[in-house]
Amino acid sequence: MSQASIQVKQYTPQIPLKLVKNNKEDKFADYQSLMDFDVASRPWRETLAHSFKTDRELSKVFGNINPVEEDVYKVIATRITPYIAQLMDKDDQACPIRIQYVPEQNEMDVAPQEMGDQLAEDDMMPDGTSIVHRYPNRVLFLVHNICGAYCRHCTRKRMVSDPLNVISMDRIRKSVEYLREHPEVQDVLLSGGDPLLLTDDKLDQVLSMIREARPDLKILRIGSRLPTQLPTRITPELCQILVKNRVTLLNTQVNHPKEITPLFVKHMAMLRTSGIMLGNQSVLIKGVNDSVEVMRDLVMDLVSNGIRPYYVYSMDPAPGNSKFQVSYDRMLEIYHGIRGWVSGPAIPTFIVDGIGGLGKMPVQPEYVRKQVVDGETKLLATNFEGRNADMSFLLGE
Repeated sequence: MSQASIQVKQYTPQIPLKLVKNNKEDKFADYQSLMDFDVASRPWRETLAHSFKTDRELSKVFGNINPVEEDVYKVIATRITPYIAQLMDKDDQACPIRIQYVPEQNEMDVAPQEMGDQLAEDDMMPDGTSIVHRYPNRVLFLVHNICGAYCRHCTRKRMVSDPLNVISMDRIRKSVEYLREHPEVQDVLLSGGDPLLLTDDKLDQVLSMIREARPDLKILRIGSRLPTQLPTRITPELCQILVKNRVTLLNTQVNHPKEITPLFVKHMAMLRTSGIMLGNQSVLIKGVNDSVEVMRDLVMDLVSNGIRPYYVYSMDPAPGNSKFQVSYDRMLEIYHGIRGWVSGPAIPTFIVDGIGGLGKMPVQPEYVRKQVVDGETKLLATNFEGRNADMSFLLGE
């Protein structure tokens, strides 16, 4: 059966999704009114309230917006902040920012491997908590199920944007108690949804609860795409909260150099100045960054602004994501294309997140490998240019 013939109606989410209707008046009358909107001077929550939520709103501002059926919004809602919208090309459907956020009808085409919770996060969640405990000494702690903007390639479509699946404070408290009872956990990653969509007070409350229960935690991380989707969320007040609660690292998701704007750089610098380590986890997306040239520019631009390119993920299987999929062979080509041409600190680890809960596994070419030559085991090395050397002296006795 072809992928195109597999429709989303065959996919039954574990949690029912409900479309939140947008009953407010149109926020932008045309493209110029959008571009005149001064994101930098407004509070982040005010800007967020002006987000686009339907293809109909987008079509009043942008050209070449394809209409979609309401069912598309039941798989994952649409929200595009004015800041993101200002980065999108007015008419070009191949714009790398538009591809990531504008809803399309073919998201309803679901491949067999995209059905259900393929990464088995729910299976690894202790009862009553919002924690995913996959690795021996580190956990994923989901604190929110809403995002500032919804990526069309989201891995957690089964839960994000669902108003019926809000992560309650009761679940968060039980999750904190789980951490208290498991001293072997030394690394906690807050994710969701997006933790930074919480108000300062609520985020401070959650972080303080974790630190009170586990003051010995070696690493306390936050994963958030909001700095990329709305940089003004990073404020001096937020930085104070992160420092107070000894947050170690903030990872964001930048997928294309176009997302590294002066406003993004300015607000990420606030975090650097506060002593928060910064990392980036990109996702390989067809038409966005499946290019050696784009990836070279991206990782070098990140490092030049103090952000470590940490991971580059293959596309996770979730309903409709196969349209974005970049092949394994292409992943290796891109890795080859940046190795040797960019600085060592700018080279990320390419990752496949194994289905069935296998976890993150690195994908990279074998530059050094054992090989039997004329009946003798050799250690052969091949550099980024394809030149070879016999390194068999490293085999020892």
